Amino acid sequence: MEISYNLDYDITIMARIDLTPELFGSLGETYYKEYCAQNGWAYTSLEQIYKNSIHNDKLEFKFGFERILVKIPFQIQTEIIETAKPSNNQEVNPSFVFDFLACKAYASNDPRHLDDLRLEDFRWVEVKTGMSDLSPNQISMAKKVKIPLIRCRVANVMVRPEEVDIYWDPVDNEYLSRFNDDH
Repeated sequence: MEISYNLDYDITIMARIDLTPELFGSLGETYYKEYCAQNGWAYTSLEQIYKNSIHNDKLEFKFGFERILVKIPFQIQTEIIETAKPSNNQEVNPSFVFDFLACKAYASNDPRHLDDLRLEDFRWVEVKTGMSDLSPNQISMAKKVKIPLIRCRVANVMVRPEEVDIYWDPVDNEYLSRFNDDH
């Protein structure tokens, strides 16, 4: 069977896009999300938390392609709500101090119903590309929060996917000691 196409019209093909910091950031977040799917982590963005706060002790997270409800331990609910407020105090174009809140879905008996997570199963996550470091605002907040912060560093976003290196750098006291208290 032969297929023919009528090409009596102009076709516009977008062949190239500019390499921008926004593109690098988007690629870094895409690799982070895929890492989560492959390694048993569910995540939600701080923007999602801000728009749809904790309801009946639960938040909506993504786990692969699924949206799941995660029961949030009472002891960290206030921290989550406060940390998920826009750091620039703007409703129109908000920015947030960290990118994601993640939890260990693999530690649960049923990752579609995460009602059995403990405090230590949660992490704040900031995705960085290349050798980017945390901002002064992020360092300041990392010193205040109880939920541990992970810097998910996608070192080389512009290589083929099988060559991408992803590092989970804990932002612990040793890491934070490198920065003055004026941050």
